[in-house]
Amino acid sequence: MSVSIGAVNELVSVIQGQLAARSPARRPAGRAAPRSTRYAPDQLTALIEQRVRLIGADDPQRGRKAFRVFLEAVLLSHFGEALVADPKFFQVVDEIQSGLEADPACARLIGRAIDHLLGQAD
Repeated sequence: MSVSIGAVNELVSVIQGQLAARSPARRPAGRAAPRSTRYAPDQLTALIEQRVRLIGADDPQRGRKAFRVFLEAVLLSHFGEALVADPKFFQVVDEIQSGLEADPACARLIGRAIDHLLGQAD
């Protein structure tokens, strides 16, 4: 089954909108992630595909883990990869993922994004 990348792009837009709304309260004014730590779109896609391929095909949580990889990559791309060293980063990812999964509209987009992510990894 071929799934359009549209769901992934739409989900990225939702996440980026939420991040933009939260960013001023989370970071000191004017402090964006340094350019050198941000991924170009093709690098981000390659990183996501590579990490999703590492998830076992028989893993019952494969879809959720694939979405987690996607979400982490989007957040690190937005805020800079140095955050991966911050222990609170993964807690924030947990909270964002739970919030997105709890929202019915986002849950549908997540399902479509997972279909796309797993289709690219197979």
